[in-house]
Formats: sequence, C-alpha cells, structure tokens
Amino acid sequence: MFRYLFCLLLIGFSWSNFAENPFEPDSLKKWKSSAVSSLNFSQVSFNNWASGGESSISATGLFMYDLSFSDSLILWENSFDIAFGIIREGAMESLAKSDDRIEFNTSYGWSAFKKWYYNFSFNFRSQSAKGFESRGDSNLISDFLAPAYSTISLGMSYRNTAKSLSLQVLPLSGKLTYVHNQKLANAGAFGLDGATYGQNGFLVKSGNRLRSEFGGSLKIQYKNNLWENVKLDTQASLFSNYKGKLSHIDVDWQLLLIMKVNKYLSANITTHLIYDDDVNLALDLDKDGVFESSGPRVQFKELFGLGLSYSF
Repeated sequence: MFRYLFCLLLIGFSWSNFAENPFEPDSLKKWKSSAVSSLNFSQVSFNNWASGGESSISATGLFMYDLSFSDSLILWENSFDIAFGIIREGAMESLAKSDDRIEFNTSYGWSAFKKWYYNFSFNFRSQSAKGFESRGDSNLISDFLAPAYSTISLGMSYRNTAKSLSLQVLPLSGKLTYVHNQKLANAGAFGLDGATYGQNGFLVKSGNRLRSEFGGSLKIQYKNNLWENVKLDTQASLFSNYKGKLSHIDVDWQLLLIMKVNKYLSANITTHLIYDDDVNLALDLDKDGVFESSGPRVQFKELFGLGLSYSF
C-alpha cells in the first residue's frame, strides 16, 4: 500500500512543463531539457442501481523528463519516464495496479557525416510493484524488477531535427533479462531457464534469474508538437537474437498523446504494444475458460486519462 501511494505522490508533485521541442536547431544553447507530468483521478459509485455495475476508484500518474546536449560534433540524449496507476473495484479491499512502468534511455553520438552519428545507447525498462493474473487472484506473474530489461548497443544513428525524427541502426546489441523474484525465476518466466525438480518434487536446481542475448536492434522515434498544446511522442524498438531465428523479432512500441485543454485541464492517451517470442502466455483456444496451452502473444495496453495539471 505504501509503495503505491509513494509512487503516485512522486509523480504528482513533479513539475509540469510544455517546453519547446528540446531538439529544435535554433540557438547556441548546448543543454536543453523538457518535462511533462500529469495526475488523473476517476471515480464511479452505484447505490441500488437497477442496471447494475460496480463502484470503482482509480488514479494514474505520469512523469517524463528529457535532457540533451548537442554541439557540432556530439549529440547526447537522455530520457526518464515513470508511470503508475492504481484501481479498486466493487467490494475488493485491495488495490490493483492499472499501469506500472519505469524506463531510462541514454544515447551518445559522435558526428559521422551529414545527419548521421556513430552511436552508443543504453536502455533500462522495468516496473515497481507486484502484478497478478486477474483481480483478486494470488497467482503472481510479475514483481519489482521482475522482469527488468537492459540493452547496450553500438551502431549508427540518424537525427532529422526539422521533422523531429530519429533512427538508430544498432547491429551490435546485448540484451539482459533479469527476474529478481526467485519464485518467478523457478517457474521459467520471461524466457528464463526454470528450476529442476526431482521425482518427489524436491528442488534440485534453482532457476536462472538472468538471461543474456546478443543480436541487432532498430529504434525509431518521432516526437513533435502537432498543434498548440498537443504533443505526440511515439517510439518503436525491434530486437532480433542472432543465436535464434532472425524472423523472431521482439517488438516494443509505445505512443503517448498529451493534450493540454487549458491552464488547469489536460488529457493524455497512452498505448503500449509488446511482442516477445520468449514470453509465453496462457492460451484459451476454444474460449471455454480453460487454458489448453501456452505461447507468445501480442500484448497491448491502452490508457486514457483526464485530470488537473499546472504548467510553470
């Protein structure tokens, strides 16, 4: 409970700013930064309602911070994103999370020719709280740093400041998957090698908590102010393991649309699509509520929020 409230307060008291595009090639300033934060609430209550329904209360927070340095030879970009949401429905006393994301990116480039750079990049992505298969279920499927993904890459990057477009071609990429929760590691979650058990069910060997891959990756990002007070930020990351089938590509595509209605009201739409060939999810082939098998599936999340904001 304390961790939920702490994450929301951390986001809620973050400063909110619709700054100028930090990559506009206008001035002599080498360091540029921008930040956006929002805190949204929703509540529904039913009492003797003939049509039925469940009361609910939810809160969602979002904070994004970008910092960049650029001159004639160097382009260094950094971003930190954190999002967290909680919801309580009906008579359920416990809170469930509706959003949970921690992500850090840094990209360092040396000028090569025209708008191309020799590039080194690092990405870290994880979450902060426990996740369960369904509401009120005790079947734990994720936890703090379970999973946590980090990628270190070398290659080339392209930056078009006029169109707010960036492209990274990274043929040398090392990807690490870490699961801090040993129970999930023993179950072989997130593509890890699970535990080995004897005939009597005794644990013979614990599951690995770390998995490494070496392959190539491609990253595309578009970030721009579409209209006044309407900002779009979308990025897609593709990764293929050289040791496996090259056609098995991990996909991570995020989209954020921020709309500032006026000085005090804002709305945002967030979508997140993931496909990881190493992550197996339960499959209900005949839709009868019984899971017959498991396998990789497209994961998709959408979140809409409307709430109060203040810019300064």
